[in-house]
Amino acid sequence: MLAKSQVFEMEILRYLTITLFVIWCASEIIITLISAINKSTASSTGADKFSFFIVWLSTIPPILFAYLIQKHFIFSNGFGSFSTQFRFLGYLGCLFIAFGVTIRLIAVATLKRQFITKVTIIEKHMIVEAGIYKVIRHPAYLGYLASLFGIGLVLGNWVGLTVLVVLPLLGILYRIHVEESVLLGYFGSAYQEYANRTKRLLPRIW
Repeated sequence: MLAKSQVFEMEILRYLTITLFVIWCASEIIITLISAINKSTASSTGADKFSFFIVWLSTIPPILFAYLIQKHFIFSNGFGSFSTQFRFLGYLGCLFIAFGVTIRLIAVATLKRQFITKVTIIEKHMIVEAGIYKVIRHPAYLGYLASLFGIGLVLGNWVGLTVLVVLPLLGILYRIHVEESVLLGYFGSAYQEYANRTKRLLPRIW
């Protein structure tokens, strides 16, 4: 039997989680609209190789799976659940969601008209080295993965968390491979020099 203070704390966490998930969904909608506007106002050459589709395929099903696991529709005994034992992980997850949304939006704003959700070379494309791009080459993907990690934490199940980390990461790694191959082919040594000065996702690590 949970004490009233514990029930109150869990209610706060639940509403905070719902609010942040709605904000994450809204941010992705806004980002998609920005991409559509940018693509419609500039001539471009696509080289996506289905990476956009692969990223979303590696994201939406894992979110649904993690949610179903958390609700115990599949494992009625709460297999893998840590939501009641380690509630602080739920708050940590909220921080990751907020951090991820913030980093992703900053990255999109920094790229300005060059941001398009599919791997694309636009007219007068340039290597952006301003702001966070001075340190890492794919901050938008870092933010994306951080938010998904946070969602996994707030859902409170190790199985769901593992799925929400591994599958989207594989999709993003493929996307990075495609994107960097295209940019290296377009900019040549200039992009290679930029790559030598920066890391892909984690500052000073990788």
